[in-house]
Amino acid sequence: MTKQVSRKERRLETWSAILMSLATVATAWCAYQSAEWGGEQSFMLGESNRAGREATLQESLAMQRRSLDAALFMEWIGAIATENQPLEDFYFQRFRPGMRIAVDAWLETDPKNNLDAPPHPFVLPEYRIEQDSIASSEREKSETSWALAREYDAHGDRYVLLTVVFASVLFFAGISEKFEEDRVRIGVLLMGTVLFTGAFAVMMSYPVWW
Repeated sequence: MTKQVSRKERRLETWSAILMSLATVATAWCAYQSAEWGGEQSFMLGESNRAGREATLQESLAMQRRSLDAALFMEWIGAIATENQPLEDFYFQRFRPGMRIAVDAWLETDPKNNLDAPPHPFVLPEYRIEQDSIASSEREKSETSWALAREYDAHGDRYVLLTVVFASVLFFAGISEKFEEDRVRIGVLLMGTVLFTGAFAVMMSYPVWW
């Protein structure tokens, strides 16, 4: 009888040791993954902020370009109205390439005689400012990086939660040694095992950062 009890106790101790070992490894793995995802989240937040600042800068430069184009255009129109050809040529030659293309396209609509012509070249698709495209691209990068940062944060939070669950498994495995009655020890170890199995299955469905 004594021999049978001793075997059962050794089996329970082995069960407890295996469960504690697996839970310890799983806890360490979840902590590592949480740290990795947290680091990537910080990187993405930094990238989002950088791209956002760059987008704001390019938008400001585009606004300045637009204001300068409008000022030169008004001076050019004034020179045309006063029939000052040298001044007209002076301003036209100082249009930046993108503005000159838009003005040429506008002139082709014959705005003097065509009532349906656009009121000015700034509404034409030919009127483009390089900084607008750069700002749009950087703004998209900022939003994408922000979305990734939120996703990575969610992954890290899930791994933190699993760390707590596996720590609970360690508690069950460790406290089982404190009970003398086998039925109680088996019940506690079963609870820990079920909890570990469920948490492990969930962990296997999570993305892994290598």
